[in-house]
Amino acid sequence: MKKSNPLQSKFSKFVLLGIWFAPLAIMLLLVTACSQISSNVFNSKPSEGIIKYKISFPDVSDESITATLLPDQMTYAFTPTSFASNFETVGGVFKNKIVANRNTRTVNHQLKIFRKKIQTKMLETDVIKMLADYPKAAVIRTSQTDTIAGYHCKKALIVFEDMDIKEIEVYYTDQIEMDSPNWCTQYHEIEGVLMAYEIVEFGIRMRLEAEEVKTPLQNPEMLQAEAEYSEITREMMDIELEQLVQTFEL
Repeated sequence: MKKSNPLQSKFSKFVLLGIWFAPLAIMLLLVTACSQISSNVFNSKPSEGIIKYKISFPDVSDESITATLLPDQMTYAFTPTSFASNFETVGGVFKNKIVANRNTRTVNHQLKIFRKKIQTKMLETDVIKMLADYPKAAVIRTSQTDTIAGYHCKKALIVFEDMDIKEIEVYYTDQIEMDSPNWCTQYHEIEGVLMAYEIVEFGIRMRLEAEEVKTPLQNPEMLQAEAEYSEITREMMDIELEQLVQTFEL
């Protein structure tokens, strides 16, 4: 009878162990890799894209003429340091665009009224003066949360010193990568992207709620101001807005 070679025996055992444990090692590697990929996917914050908001008007009847003239959607293009909000009516009769850049500390407000195209450019000092004209208010953060357009949001209340002004419910998220996204707005105290909030535009209260977030930003030109707009002062822009309000029949 042929005697077994000790070296061959050890080699055979090693091969046998390898056959048994190799699939297990591969599975462990796959689980680890998938876990890392999943973690990166779900924990990463989008740093650029477009948010689409639906617009409603709490003080305007759906049957009024004004309701047919007002926009029903706003787009908000963003990067970590800039954004451009834009809404317009059907047919582009009215168009309102605000381009803000955190790096240059500038804001460009463009308004199109029929064929008239006007804009006002502001530095940070101008923005501070503008914000000082807004009604005084306090931000009260709450423990309430909600999910809007797939993003976890926190709720805050905006309570005004003037008791005649109704408080505003605001929902914001920290799951989008932006540096002080509200620095040039009345919500500058909120560190998070607004997903549901209210503003007053053209003298009309508007409620905006995010419906969709698309990433990445496919068209960087959305963050640029449009050409062929005549520049005016902020005071003149306020007058233009007041005259525009008078054309609405509430």
